[in-house]
Amino acid sequence: MQVTFVHSIQGHQVERVHEIAERLRKARSDVKVVEVEGDAAKGMLAQHKLNFGPAIVIDGRVEYVGIPRWRFLLERIDQVAAGIHSPRSSVQPEKAAAAKAATPVKPPAASPASPPKPGAPEKPASAPPGGSAA
Repeated sequence: MQVTFVHSIQGHQVERVHEIAERLRKARSDVKVVEVEGDAAKGMLAQHKLNFGPAIVIDGRVEYVGIPRWRFLLERIDQVAAGIHSPRSSVQPEKAAAAKAATPVKPPAASPASPPKPGAPEKPASAPPGGSAA
């Protein structure tokens, strides 16, 4: 399991991020702890559709924006290790994947014919095939 601490691009809570990351390294030797700073942090935040940090990514998934309480972080790490998804997520990963698989792919809609311009002569109706309309 990997826990990534993504630093703020604005320098917010830098000491707190270092403190929590170091504390996690000491408490959980089974967890790989990574800190991402600078331009790498900016890129990672953008990848997760965030403008600012700090953020905590557990196994490739953003779990916290900001730095949570120590107990909350440990509980969440245990939940991810057990395969329990966050109840705070609006759409669980399995449901999102199932919904995406069940959604039929629609062909692109044909563009509607543009309405005639005001004052333009109307087009005559086409004659039926094989004869005259009389």
